[in-house]
Amino acid sequence: MKLSIKTIILCISFIPLACYDGINETVESGYQLPLLPELTYKFSRNGESSVNLQECKLLKTPIDNIFSVYMNNARMGRGDYDEALLLFKNGEYGQKPEEEIALSSSHKADREKILNDFRKWFDISARISGKDAPKPNDIRNTEAQQGISGFVGRNIGDKDVCFVDEKGFAPAEIFYYAVKGAIYLDKIVNRHLHPDTLKNEIITHNHDLTQLEQGHNYTALEHHWDLAYGYYDILKELAESDGLPALKGTQKQIFNSFARGRMKMKYSLHDEIKLHADTIRVEIAKVFAARAINSLIGVNTYANINDNIKYAFRLISQAYGMIYALQFATDREGNPIITYEETTSILQKLEQGHGLWDKERLTGNESQEGSLRQIASLIEKKFGLSLNEFKK
Repeated sequence: MKLSIKTIILCISFIPLACYDGINETVESGYQLPLLPELTYKFSRNGESSVNLQECKLLKTPIDNIFSVYMNNARMGRGDYDEALLLFKNGEYGQKPEEEIALSSSHKADREKILNDFRKWFDISARISGKDAPKPNDIRNTEAQQGISGFVGRNIGDKDVCFVDEKGFAPAEIFYYAVKGAIYLDKIVNRHLHPDTLKNEIITHNHDLTQLEQGHNYTALEHHWDLAYGYYDILKELAESDGLPALKGTQKQIFNSFARGRMKMKYSLHDEIKLHADTIRVEIAKVFAARAINSLIGVNTYANINDNIKYAFRLISQAYGMIYALQFATDREGNPIITYEETTSILQKLEQGHGLWDKERLTGNESQEGSLRQIASLIEKKFGLSLNEFKK
């Protein structure tokens, strides 16, 4: 017997229904959302990788050696100083750190001043090492005091000892974190992901035609993006939250933007590529600002200050370097957020008087000129963060 649609509807309408108001009701389901595969940064063409990050690795190696072998250990005596300076100038396999400092067009006007700052940190490190002293080891082995450079630690042989100048600043830490901005960050946001690069008609046109760079398996656009990723990969530890609310999920967001932006290149979806680049610029600026603030007023910094002001010098010197690096960060559109002059002005507040030895000034409130909280507040306002996320 065939039933008409009308008859079926009438039958359904008379089926008794149980009514629930949903209060205190727990609904369980065996259905689980499918797990999406984790994104990876692996791309190929014709069965071979189209990603080449060799430049990033070759530039990183001499910089790491300058920091860890020479400056961090105050091994900047006459011979060692020459070796470190040679590494800085010539690098390895043609990748020369000094030539890459503030190389983007965005910082052309300030480049010579920036280079002089790096030379200054070299010279301070050499002085702490006793480079020109009759007995260099006597200088290096001196325990730091207000107005006297030397080592900070329980003992000169300690693993975590650091070397500071007369005002308590560790030039090795400043150099190491400043270079993360002056080279790596500058290359990421002011060159390889800069709107002028991603919108360049020749670069985008050649990419759309899959015109590969001579002798390589990538287009110019792909290589710009890959190099930006390679330099971010050097910085990615800074993006880990480590319990810092301001950076929760940031590392994953930046990585996913890199991976998805590169995936979109296969289809020449330039508008979507731009959106991913915008996200990277915003998030990586937040990373440097958050790290600077946390090194200024974070729990570890204040714990060391309360124990002995000297033990906070390393962290505050790292903050100094990261504040310096902030001049290379950009907003979503690729415009600088803070200038060289503004950065210098902020850092001079830390340097005033007895520098880091002035515990009373450093631990003052936000209205205290040169206090850690005042400097953190200046960064907070510039970069749109909240000091509530960095409570000591």
